[in-house]
Amino acid sequence: MPLLAGLGGLMPMVIILIVFLGLMSFTTRRNMKKQQAARKDMENSMVEGARVMLTSGIFGTLTHVGDKQAIVELAPGAEIVVVKQAINKVVSPADEEFSFAGETAEPAPVDSVAPQAAPVEPAPVESAAAESGDPVAAQSATGDPTTENKPSE
Repeated sequence: MPLLAGLGGLMPMVIILIVFLGLMSFTTRRNMKKQQAARKDMENSMVEGARVMLTSGIFGTLTHVGDKQAIVELAPGAEIVVVKQAINKVVSPADEEFSFAGETAEPAPVDSVAPQAAPVEPAPVESAAAESGDPVAAQSATGDPTTENKPSE
C-alpha cells in the first residue's frame, strides 16, 4: 500500500482520463455503427434506373445491380462495372445541376437549332512543303527520302 499512497494526488486525474477515453470510444463506435447502417440502407435502395454519383464525382445511371458490383451507364452505350463501395450516393434530380437532352420530357424545337457551317477543306500538305523550298519539309511531306530540292529546269 505504500506505493499507492504516493499516487494519491494523481488518482483523480487517472480516473478522469480513463472515463474520458471510455466516453470517446463509446461515441466513436456509435457513430461508426450509424454510418454502416446508413451505407447498408443506401446499398439496399439501389435499383436499376436510379441515378448515382460515384466516389470520383461521376454521375451515371444504374443498369444492373448485383450483390457486390453494379453496372453504371455513364452515357448511352458507355457502361462500366464498379463495386458497390464506389457508389457514393443515390442522387435525386434536385442534386444534379444539369439536365441532358435524353432526360427532358419535351424535345427541343427544330427552329432553335443553329445551322452549321460547311466544313473547310485543309490545304494539301505536299504543295505547301514543296513551295517552301525546305528539303526536310518536302521529304517529310512526300515520305520519299530521296527527294531533293532541285531547281526546275
